[in-house]
Amino acid sequence: MFIETEDHSRILIVDPDPALRDRLDLMFNGDAAASLQNATETLSYIFQGRTCGTAAEADICLGLESDKPYQLIFVENELPDGEGIELIRRLWLIDPNLHAVLCSSGPTLNWQQVVAKLGESDQLLILEKPFSALELRQMVHAVLRKWQLNRQSQHIMRYMDQQIELRTQAIEQANKNLLQAEKLAAVGQLAAGIAHEINTPAQYVGDNIKAIGDFFGSITRLLEQYRKLLFAQADHRPIIDALERKEDLAFILEDAPLAIEQSLEGISQIVRIVQAMKGFSHSGQSNAGWINVNLALENTLLIARNSYRYIAEIETDFAEVPNIECFPGELNQVFLNIVINAAQAIEDGGTGHGRIRISTASVTDGVEIRISDNGPGIPEPLQDRIFDPFFTTKDVGKGSGQGLYIAHRIINQQHGGSLSFVSAAGQGTTFLIRLNRQLPK
Repeated sequence: MFIETEDHSRILIVDPDPALRDRLDLMFNGDAAASLQNATETLSYIFQGRTCGTAAEADICLGLESDKPYQLIFVENELPDGEGIELIRRLWLIDPNLHAVLCSSGPTLNWQQVVAKLGESDQLLILEKPFSALELRQMVHAVLRKWQLNRQSQHIMRYMDQQIELRTQAIEQANKNLLQAEKLAAVGQLAAGIAHEINTPAQYVGDNIKAIGDFFGSITRLLEQYRKLLFAQADHRPIIDALERKEDLAFILEDAPLAIEQSLEGISQIVRIVQAMKGFSHSGQSNAGWINVNLALENTLLIARNSYRYIAEIETDFAEVPNIECFPGELNQVFLNIVINAAQAIEDGGTGHGRIRISTASVTDGVEIRISDNGPGIPEPLQDRIFDPFFTTKDVGKGSGQGLYIAHRIINQQHGGSLSFVSAAGQGTTFLIRLNRQLPK
């Protein structure tokens, strides 16, 4: 799995005398001119002959560029354009994986010269002429095997580096997710504390306003009786009328009940939001419980109201559904992600005020939730990637690509349900959530 299959073993011979190339061709291919013929695809070994170093350098470069590198090069030390040992040094700068055999016709080389030029390298062999066929065959097989093993080692190292990089990225992402989960847990605890702190004063403010409304009703009724008695004294009526006009009593009697009613409505809204916040923050991943899906969706709409209030109208069609066993915190997060995603889709579509419709229904052994929008829809080429991690069609900085991925993982993996969607360009998108009545054991 790690080695790229080589069709041919490519060997370059740099020697003014073609005898070595012909000898190798005859030895391995059965014909002294086999590599010079057109049908080289039938050969296991391709021998290329060059008479000078310049042409050899061009061949090595071309082989690398075409992804058909030479594995082995035979170099005669005495070349028309320089020493073979110097040519090998230059070729190794081009292809560090090239193995070389330096051929010498006599005792003109010594080990000190070789080390001074090339260093101590296991990719170099020195062969003195004349050499036997057995020696030559053994050398070619050994060097090519070594080249293949070296190639395999490089592929394995690259593969391992890739795996390490992927694992490192996975660990980093897991750490980020853990940190995000810790942040969310801290925010949840903070939200629960704030909700509790707000809930108490909101309750007594609401109770006090209601009491004030009752008191004002009593005062109004008593005032009516006073006016009847005073108006019976005709002498006092002009004075009373003047005082009432000065204090604008008619406006007070008309506006005060309305102000009290609006205050009570505002306090009730605060209490509902606080209760929704408490519902979102109390349950974590480790705490399974039984919830009413309709109530959870109502809480979601309260929490997310600021995300859609200026973008879309909300339509709900909640049927009678059974309570289900789930992880409430995670399920609320799914509902929130999909509702916000629908609002953003409508906003990005630029078609004006939109519509988000949420419905529930009881199905066999569970419930079904549909969340639809009339946004621009999801382009068909992108639909297969919607639940992929980090995939987003939003502008940079506006979406992390994690919302629908997390929602899919929570529903399908954690709850054993299913999350799917239907979308058409220009007609909007519907997300369909199916949940079992009980969590998988």
